[in-house]
Amino acid sequence: MAAAYTSKEKFEASHPDALAVYCSDGRFTDAVEELLHSIGHPRLDTMTLPGGPALFELTTADFAGLEATRTAASFLVKGHGIEHVVLLAHEGCGYYRSRNPGLEAEDIIQKQLADLRSAGRWFHGAMPQVDVRLYIARINKAGRVAFHVVEER
Repeated sequence: MAAAYTSKEKFEASHPDALAVYCSDGRFTDAVEELLHSIGHPRLDTMTLPGGPALFELTTADFAGLEATRTAASFLVKGHGIEHVVLLAHEGCGYYRSRNPGLEAEDIIQKQLADLRSAGRWFHGAMPQVDVRLYIARINKAGRVAFHVVEER
């Protein structure tokens, strides 16, 4: 069978040591990968789903989504030897807007921050050997994606 396309990148047999969990909103994909590269992760596993880390929190996701997301993350961490997890949320997330129609934009950001922290706590409890970092992406005045570190409480 002839290949329709051959990438410039060579296949790397070893798994990356980092997992990024973020929303599937393609407007942020390149910026997320740029962030991960800038913090020392040239390659990464990804879990990109609507809402991203929201799916680790039962007050935001439904039970089926929560269970599927936690199962997939556990598999990747254990099966691929993941040592670093980066959880990212972004402003203007359609998943959050659809699940919280009465909330103002800044109130949604506060909900996202709470969900990020909750997801971080789940990782720390379920897989304490993994380094977890939390970020929220906002659009700055220059129209660039700016990632802000979210402190765990």
